[in-house]
Amino acid sequence: MILWRVLQVVGVAGILACLMLAWQATPFGGDGWSRARLLYAGAGAIPALALLGIAALGQEMRRVRAALARIEQKLGD
Repeated sequence: MILWRVLQVVGVAGILACLMLAWQATPFGGDGWSRARLLYAGAGAIPALALLGIAALGQEMRRVRAALARIEQKLGD
């Protein structure tokens, strides 16, 4: 279903944005260490990971439903 792919794309985009923000909070990507940016990046990663988890659960539920339908069809014959 398209919904699961959309959730995955948004989740991956969120993770990438959080990684970029965390990179900018280091001396390598910014002016120096920024605790606020690191905290903000970590807080943003949680919902992005949740979206990826929800998408994975939705896809697995679809697979289980299809498997159960096949089993019921075989039992009905």
